[in-house]
Amino acid sequence: MNLHNFINLLKGVALTLEISLASILIGLSCGLLLGALSCQKMRFFPVSALISAYVALMRGTPLFVQILIIYFGLPAVSGLNFSPFASGVIALGLNSTAYVAEIVRAGLNGIPSGQWEASQMLGYSSLQTLRSIILPQAMRVILPPLANEISSLVKESSILMVVGVPELTKVSKDIVAREMNPMEIYLIAALFYLAITSLISFVLKKLERRCNAY
Repeated sequence: MNLHNFINLLKGVALTLEISLASILIGLSCGLLLGALSCQKMRFFPVSALISAYVALMRGTPLFVQILIIYFGLPAVSGLNFSPFASGVIALGLNSTAYVAEIVRAGLNGIPSGQWEASQMLGYSSLQTLRSIILPQAMRVILPPLANEISSLVKESSILMVVGVPELTKVSKDIVAREMNPMEIYLIAALFYLAITSLISFVLKKLERRCNAY
């Protein structure tokens, strides 16, 4: 592989990381909020019902279709036009939100209810209890599936090639189309994905061990 192709692959890696980071930020922030609002001790029926419907919709439909709806469907219906990059980030972020919300909800519900009751007897509000007592304990349960979700999101960013985003998979495909060397290029692309997901797994495992130490 020549230097020019390798530099193009690195540009694809950089864009993949950019897409993944933006999507992860959306998924984590929104998912944490929705997960907290749908846990047993914080839920309010109309809100929790809407959250459950959203989670069912996003988890029950293919991410591929969600991307197509945002990129092609929304402009036709509402006149809203998003760039391929923005469409991809929005779709990945909204999809990840649903999975993170379920991870957070399950983690919070796994904490014994006595913890909530004891905190309320000490004068803590529900929000203070959640932030200072429940969530730090739940992080031990939340982090392993959260690591899987983040790694999956990085790999799912490859779907954005269908709307023309020049991320790693799209760049790899373009190089192969020009030079007809699929084994070499796709193997290098796979190694890049492996390096990214391995780094994510390493960092979150370190964080998990730190949480378990307390």
